[in-house]
Amino acid sequence: MESQETRFARDAENFISHRQTLNIQQCLTAARAQTGKSFGAQVRDIIRLARADGKLQPADYYYFRLYDDAAYPFEEKRRFLSERVHPAVIERCSDPQWRVLADDKFLTYSLLESCGAPVPETQAVYAANGRRFGRVPTLSTADDLAGFLTGAASYPLFAKPLAGIFSLGACRIERREDDTLCLAGGERVPVNAFAVELDREQGYLLQTVLRPHAMLRKYADATSTVRIILIIDNGAPEILHTIWKIPGAGNIADNFWRKGNMLAAVDSDTGTIRRVVRGDGPEMEEVVNHPDSGAPLVGETLPDWRRLIDLVTENARVFAPIRFQSWDVALCEEGPVVVEVNAGSAFNLSQLAKGEGFLTDRYSDFLLSCGYKLKTRH
Repeated sequence: MESQETRFARDAENFISHRQTLNIQQCLTAARAQTGKSFGAQVRDIIRLARADGKLQPADYYYFRLYDDAAYPFEEKRRFLSERVHPAVIERCSDPQWRVLADDKFLTYSLLESCGAPVPETQAVYAANGRRFGRVPTLSTADDLAGFLTGAASYPLFAKPLAGIFSLGACRIERREDDTLCLAGGERVPVNAFAVELDREQGYLLQTVLRPHAMLRKYADATSTVRIILIIDNGAPEILHTIWKIPGAGNIADNFWRKGNMLAAVDSDTGTIRRVVRGDGPEMEEVVNHPDSGAPLVGETLPDWRRLIDLVTENARVFAPIRFQSWDVALCEEGPVVVEVNAGSAFNLSQLAKGEGFLTDRYSDFLLSCGYKLKTRH
């Protein structure tokens, strides 16, 4: 039996190694084989891009396949951003007090729910610091949690850290059979053992699993979300990118670091899927049909698109002090449901999905308006 601590450690290791597993020497060789670009030319590119606004590192260069000069003229390469610049961007573009609110999922859900926005059903919260969660039951001890799991819990159940990111440590419980929990992937864990393993100091939300819209179930049973990346400019939300995060077989969450998951660039106006990628670096590939189900992807239109866009744009002003936002919204049977609101957004999602750098002229203007310094006006 794998403990919850082991699961979290494994998730963290997989996440951290997601880009670090790129072997630079192998990438140099693969890039030359794929494009004919010499080692020296690659190194010159890397040095110049490290000094540009994107602060790209060698791993970023290969992660985004920027060695391909036919696909990326140098001026376009300079528009790609490393995640290393994200903290400085967020510092300039958002109120720190509001960042704390967005990081606490329960507070986010409470605020959105008060505004009439649909959010996942939280059946209980497992936390040990004395905090209470209004009408939602608070479980303070392992015995409390075990009692909930054998009593009031409604399955399937999704457990995720209260302030977690990237689905690290998340767990999907499909059902209970007597004193045993059946987890996604077939693992079986005694209720009492699971209750002891779950990290109450970190705090966990125990939520009803969202059921995907019928159109999406031909791709996967796991919940998938659309990432809407937007800015607040002159008090109004403006959508920059819409990305669909597509789960691969066996994954409980749609985060791209999970092996087999995909990213789709989606037309923000129509919800039509324009491009889908799987993998990264020299191994990245574009896919047209879902590799597991065979169902077509490119050219398909996501359901309830207008409702999704209206939901986000109507509620983005609630978090207006966070001027650079991203929203993860699940397309469910009952309609769009807000799963997460973030200060900022990982740049890699749109850069991989669209094959374009994040630092557009529009985004450059926005950064400058926030007081962020750029070496070059893009």
